[in-house]
Amino acid sequence: MRKLSSLILAATALSFTVPAASAAEAERNERLYDATGASVAKVNRVTESGDVLVIYKGKVRRIEASTLSENDGKLVTSLTKTEIRRLD
Repeated sequence: MRKLSSLILAATALSFTVPAASAAEAERNERLYDATGASVAKVNRVTESGDVLVIYKGKVRRIEASTLSENDGKLVTSLTKTEIRRLD
């Protein structure tokens, strides 16, 4: 009986887990905004992990999915433009 309870508890916990990519569903050509609300660039590509690739200051920058959210229908990163500029 104890094993059954453990299995049920584990299955219930798994059903409530949300993947990181669902925090913000990014799409190609969608405008990305930084933490201050300033426009950064259009999304060039969305990876399988939910990261987005943008061309900013002449270089391709990867913005991790964990920093993305949706605010008033806009795709927003918790990074500032200065932080994005430092990304490789």
